[in-house]
Amino acid sequence: MKNAIVPLIFVATIIAAATFWMTRSPKTQVASGPSTPAVTASTSGAGPSKSVASPVAPIKISVGGISPSGEAEIEVTEDMPAVRPAGEAYASAQEALDAVLKGSKDYDDSILEQFTQPGPECSWCPEFYDSVRDKATSSSTPQEQRAYLAEILAISGKIENIQTLTESIKTARSNDEADLYAEALELSLGNDDVVRYLGDQMASPNDTLREASVAALTNQGSLESLEILAKHTRERGDPDGYYSQGIGISESIPRPEALPFVQENIRLRDEYSPGFVRSALNAGMPGIEIVFAELEGSTNPEADRALLKDALEHVSLEDGLREYVDGVIQRNRSPVAVEFATKIKNEFTQQENETDDAS
Repeated sequence: MKNAIVPLIFVATIIAAATFWMTRSPKTQVASGPSTPAVTASTSGAGPSKSVASPVAPIKISVGGISPSGEAEIEVTEDMPAVRPAGEAYASAQEALDAVLKGSKDYDDSILEQFTQPGPECSWCPEFYDSVRDKATSSSTPQEQRAYLAEILAISGKIENIQTLTESIKTARSNDEADLYAEALELSLGNDDVVRYLGDQMASPNDTLREASVAALTNQGSLESLEILAKHTRERGDPDGYYSQGIGISESIPRPEALPFVQENIRLRDEYSPGFVRSALNAGMPGIEIVFAELEGSTNPEADRALLKDALEHVSLEDGLREYVDGVIQRNRSPVAVEFATKIKNEFTQQENETDDAS
């Protein structure tokens, strides 16, 4: 069971708006929280493991917990440096390319932050991305540098760069090369056009491309991305929905506007509904309230218990939750709701005991 879930959506606003979305761990670590591929920094295997760094100095941030909306409550100090977008930081495509190539040597996250969805005001970006695409797909470019450049393409928000990654997966000369581009594709950011394009790739007979596209959509959390994932999952006839691979609906963190769609699919009470329960729980208190509302309004305990398969692992022990589940137990409207609330309460007790043992 995870101790804190913070939604992960757009890296571009992380520093500027002082809002962080935590990356998700692989499915093999699901006991620590639901997993989705990271959308900042590098993927494991593509380069050294890293934490987000400032281009000027270490950022001093205190995360004080999780707000009811599911966002990190962050205290930002006055000396927190601003990250200058690439369009402001560099005067030309060549200057930007030089910075990126230098950053690739040690997988510099601060450079990645600068090039996250740089926007239309970047006048030299078209020329810059032409060069990045050439180098990212050239066999003469060192592997780790290609991985870094591929990530630059993925986080650009530009569909032509996402297309380069998908084509590179299809034409890869080895599994390792395909995996390099797939790991970058998983980090894709962009608007609805990018989301729809990634959705189209899920029909590919290429398993690597299909699964990377599913992972990329898992990270989005938007209504459209969840609608596409739901349609794809049901058409495949696979209730697991990639859960065993650590991606898919169960691992997506729905944005507020997507929660009604998630709730509709929970109410279907079919074999796919447990995945939507996990997704709702990933969203923190808003999703938890939806799940308990569905349980407390039901008269079918057997179907309700089926809904909660692997659900506990997706509950965040956040502020206000203990009092909430106490209220569920006191209301006692549904035996399954009480059972689930009691399990959550027991997790709080276990956490307290572990803290006492460690002190």
